[in-house]
Amino acid sequence: MTRQEYLKELKYELRNLSVEEQEEALEYYRGYFDDADDDAEVMKEFGNPSQLAQSIVSKFATVPEVSQKRKNDSEDGSYNSFNTKNVRSLDISLGTAEIVMATGDSFSVDYRGLLPGEIKCGLSPFGTLSIENLRKIPNFNFWSHDENGNSQANHPRILIKVPEGIQLDSLRLHIGAGSFITKDISITATRSQIDVGAGNLVIGSVKSGASIFRCGVGNLSFTGSVERLVKIDCGMGNVKLKLTGNPKDYSIAGKVGLGSIKFNDLKKDGIGTLVCTDQKENHFSVNCGMGSIKITMAQ
Repeated sequence: MTRQEYLKELKYELRNLSVEEQEEALEYYRGYFDDADDDAEVMKEFGNPSQLAQSIVSKFATVPEVSQKRKNDSEDGSYNSFNTKNVRSLDISLGTAEIVMATGDSFSVDYRGLLPGEIKCGLSPFGTLSIENLRKIPNFNFWSHDENGNSQANHPRILIKVPEGIQLDSLRLHIGAGSFITKDISITATRSQIDVGAGNLVIGSVKSGASIFRCGVGNLSFTGSVERLVKIDCGMGNVKLKLTGNPKDYSIAGKVGLGSIKFNDLKKDGIGTLVCTDQKENHFSVNCGMGSIKITMAQ
């Protein structure tokens, strides 16, 4: 049985769970396969898909109520009930808000100016702390000509605190049209997926294994280090990676539309390709439309 066949059968066995729970479980085990890099050993460890599904269903059934995903019931509030040792991954999906991630004693989330029901937060049975801002577009009351300023929740703000030096299995971060910056954090992740739509995202001091970076028409700035396969997709926005490492240990291949790709002194402008003749273990696979991708690396 191949990995794809195993996961397909597992999905079928999980059909009685919600779609959200199914995808959460499948995403976890996809990552497990990737990290192990030995499909046969993974399948031997977990048994057949039916056996694994029984274990997964049992985990979801025993999630403590305090850890289950909850929506906010007020404009201002906090989520402070997450035990650091139980958090193995971060999955953050935020729409139109001003978001700051900073160092704290434990994982916590504080929010201001969000209407009730616009944010959801919880810890899954697999140790994934998910933070989801359900507001996808700005509150159009912002454009009201009410001189008394009675529009509600016009400036949503979210503060996410993470322990210093935290080690994660997975870091997933999606920013829609908002802004996201980090302050004095230090994160190590086995794998990362970071993407921004029309917003601005600035993240620093992250050490990651295999990574995916995606940018639509916004701006994405990343400082830290990456290893193994690194995929970068950019539409009309700007991607900047400031990395620590030896450039000689990395290779790059890419396709360019009307934009530009730059890796230290290697540069490609306009329609064309960057051809890699000697792909290394650490490799950048890059696609750029009309935007700009700039990778700088030094030891």
